[in-house]
Order: sequence, then structure tokens, then C-alpha cells
Amino acid sequence: MAASSSTAAASSMSGANGGGGGGSVFPGPPPPTPSNHHHALPSSGAAGGGTDAALSTILQRLLLSSPAPILRSPLSSRSRAPPSLPPLVSLGSSGTLRLDAAADVGYFHLEGHGVPSQLPSSALAELSLVDASARRASNLLTLGFTEEDQQEADGAEDPALVFDVDDEGEMGALPAAAAEYARRMRDVGMQVVAMMSGCPEVGFGEAPFAEGRRKARCLMWVSKVAAGEAAPPAAGKAKAYPYVVGIHCQWEASGKEAAPASWVMDDGGEWTAVGARDGALLVTIGDIAQVWSNGKLKKVRGMARPVSSAPGAGHGAEADRLSVTVLITLPLDSVISPLVPVTDAGEEGGDDEVDGAGDDGDGWRFHSFLLEDLAWRVYNGRLQFKDPLVRYRI
Repeated sequence: MAASSSTAAASSMSGANGGGGGGSVFPGPPPPTPSNHHHALPSSGAAGGGTDAALSTILQRLLLSSPAPILRSPLSSRSRAPPSLPPLVSLGSSGTLRLDAAADVGYFHLEGHGVPSQLPSSALAELSLVDASARRASNLLTLGFTEEDQQEADGAEDPALVFDVDDEGEMGALPAAAAEYARRMRDVGMQVVAMMSGCPEVGFGEAPFAEGRRKARCLMWVSKVAAGEAAPPAAGKAKAYPYVVGIHCQWEASGKEAAPASWVMDDGGEWTAVGARDGALLVTIGDIAQVWSNGKLKKVRGMARPVSSAPGAGHGAEADRLSVTVLITLPLDSVISPLVPVTDAGEEGGDDEVDGAGDDGDGWRFHSFLLEDLAWRVYNGRLQFKDPLVRYRI
């Protein structure tokens, strides 16, 4: 019985291997199916030309039967998404002013600010005549960086211009509309900070600039937006600086065209297209505000950037344009620490120190740190990939 079984297995293996001598002790492959047999390649003994012809036939059939894949960029899909509208807050209202809704997204529209409707376009027209190349050497110095830092950032195109709004010499050198615009936006920014300090549920719980506790600093940040720049800036191309709040006017463009949307990078590093409301300013919450609130306020990474029209849109060729954001920030040697301790579920944690030390509570905790340490990281960082505040969290 065993002998006959061995003979049958040997005979089967011999047939499967084409009757070749010195058969393998392992079973051969199963016979080809009809479809495999139809497309089978010639055996190794066939002429090389037959093999090439068979391969060519298979490749041709694959190309004809399988359409080429279409690669879709997630960024381009977001670029085509319709702009969303953020919460609307009125500067003249009382109560929480809907800051609770704004705290969940990191930005909001502001009405009741009192900025004349024609002032932004007039200021932009004047700023476009300022020689940006002559100011390039002073941009980083205005931000407080050293000449060595300036050499490391050599070649950066953004920002085009930076002005210290609190410097009377710089404001006096600006054209009238541009200087007026900067001062008015500074006043709006300071009112927004005061509004946040009056809402302890979602804000700071104290007035950060009251009674000389801290000195505010205001910067007017002018960026160049290339024609047809419909997508968000590439990683590392959109420079930024730490701030409490940023004030951005979305109706900067003159004429009868609709106000463009703005790109805003949320706290997770994703760009979002934010639509414009007639006459409303776009307020973004910055790194300093998030630390001051001990994490109750969400922030954005960087600053708002206008969405330029696509190439070929409108009448004629679109020219490069400027975008202005006014920042409420602090001097570079300032110490940043939470102003509101996190309240734990129990009694412990209510006496936390304002520097953010202590056990984990109901929000982010931060170590105290120098603004100078954060500023250069924000200015040179690829904000899409890393939150610059992560190193200061407890």
C-alpha cells in the first residue's frame, strides 16, 4: 500500500513538472486556470521575442482596462471648500459678548469697532508706495531680533514691512491714512483685550495692562500676497510673531468686489477659509492669550492671510497686493505665565500659583517663559507641523 502511494505521488509530480528528471520532493503548482492559461507567458525555453511580445500584450491590456489614478491633494480639497463664518461679537455689547463661542475656535468677527469703512483701502494705497526693500533691514530689528538673527533669516520675503505703532518716530514717517489706520486698530485691539479680561469664564480674569502691570506693544505687520495665491502659504513661508490678539481687516481691497475670505490656521495646524462679513474685523487669538487664560481660550497659529482670487479671475491681470494685521503683543523681555489658575474638581488646585505650576486641572498648564524664547521659534517655525507652545506645557 505504501509503495503504491509513493509510486502514484512520484508519477503525479513528474507530470506536474513536465516529466523532467530528478523530480522535487515538493508538490508542483496547480494546473493553470483557463484565464491564467489564456494570458500565460511562454516557457523559459521559448524565444526572447515571444516573451517580449507577451509582456507587451499584458501591459497594453492593463493600460486599456485600468484608468490612470487621479491623485487629489487634501490641501486642494480644503482650498475649494466654501468659507465658513466665525462667531460675531459686538464691541459695544455687555455680558459675555459671545466670547464663549469664540473661545472654542480661536477667532471671531468683531462689529461696533468704529473704524471708518474707507480707511483700510486708503492706508493700503499709501503703504504700497513705501519702499519695502529699504525697510527690510529694519524689520527684524523692530521685532527685537539681533543682527545675527537677521543673517539667519536672510532672504525671507514675509513680512514686507513691520512698524512699531507705539514709536512716534515711525508713525510720524508714515503717510497720514496709514498712521491713522494703525492707531485706530491699536485702540480696537486694546479694547478687545479689556473685553477678554472682563469675561473670567473664558478670558483672563484680570486686566493684564491695568495699573502698570505690563506694558503693551503694538506692531503693524504688512505682508505681500502674490497674485493668484488661492491656496494657503507653504510651510515656513508665512512668518509670524507671538501676540495677544491680532486685528485683520477683510475689506481691505478697494472697489466694488466682494471682500475676500481669509486663511486662518487653527490650533491643530489646519488651514481654514474664513468668510468676510460686511464691515466686521477678523480677530485672531494668539499664543499669549492662550497662556494667559491657562488654556481656556483656543488660539490660532500665526496670523490671518487673505485668500487671493484664482489666476484669470476678474478683469485683467491681478497684481500683487498687501495685507495688514495689527498685533497687540508685549516687549521681548516680558515673562509669559497664566493669569487664571485652573480650578480642579476638588478644593485642591484653587490656590495654584499664577506661573501655572501644579497638578493637571481642567485645561492646559504652562510653565513661565520669556517671550524672547518663543518669538524666534514662532518666526522661523513650520507652524503647520508643530505647536510652538508645546514645549512650555506641563
